[in-house]
Amino acid sequence: MDEWFYRFDLLALYAAAIILIAGGAEFGNWIGLRSFRAGAEKADVSTLASAALGLLALLIAFSFSMALSRYERRRDMVLEEANAIGSTANFTLMLPPSAQRPILSLLREYTAVRVALGVPYDSQKMTKDIARSLDIQARLWQQATAVATAEPQSLPAYLFVSSLNEINNIHEKRLTALRNHVPVVVVLMLIGSAMVAMGFTGYNAGVTGAQRHLAGLIMSIMVAALIVLVIDLDRPYRGLIQVSPQALVDAIKGFGP
Repeated sequence: MDEWFYRFDLLALYAAAIILIAGGAEFGNWIGLRSFRAGAEKADVSTLASAALGLLALLIAFSFSMALSRYERRRDMVLEEANAIGSTANFTLMLPPSAQRPILSLLREYTAVRVALGVPYDSQKMTKDIARSLDIQARLWQQATAVATAEPQSLPAYLFVSSLNEINNIHEKRLTALRNHVPVVVVLMLIGSAMVAMGFTGYNAGVTGAQRHLAGLIMSIMVAALIVLVIDLDRPYRGLIQVSPQALVDAIKGFGP
């Protein structure tokens, strides 16, 4: 549902966040200066500015925690999938020699697809990768059915089928983890809160006759960077912070030549 938002270019999002947040600071400062020059009674908004900044810090920390937990979940799913594939390959070596070669070939092909799942990100490529994964799973189950039918009481066949079923389960878990993001409304609330907090800060400076444009810009850049970091953590295959598929690459190497 929120996928459309995470398709935007990260630099464009960063620039937009800086403009909005710095704009809020400048607007607050402009209103404060007008009040100061008009000789209006000085309003003490330092408490409000501090409260708004504190609330912003809390929201950023909460959102960062959400994004980081999702990132770690995606990373763990890659490791779980690599372990499941490796276990299935090991159990395959316990099957009759005639069944080993085609199953190992399919597992190698499946792992290669999973390594490149969503990389580089493209919705059409993702759809094709998912379809190809399901097709290879179906072919693996055909092999499993043939082995189980030929030796219904075989312990190696039972272990192989159980491990193959785990691969199927992890497939859907990993896709679900990839599709889950910090809700867009949370990100928009972060940007809105930052604009309000910086607006109060700018107003507090303006009513004293101060024009802290550089300080406001630096603060806006830093806050925008933190918000973009939250967004980037939720773009595991599209941003600067990416989930490494090294565990799956190592699983392919374990199959041998």
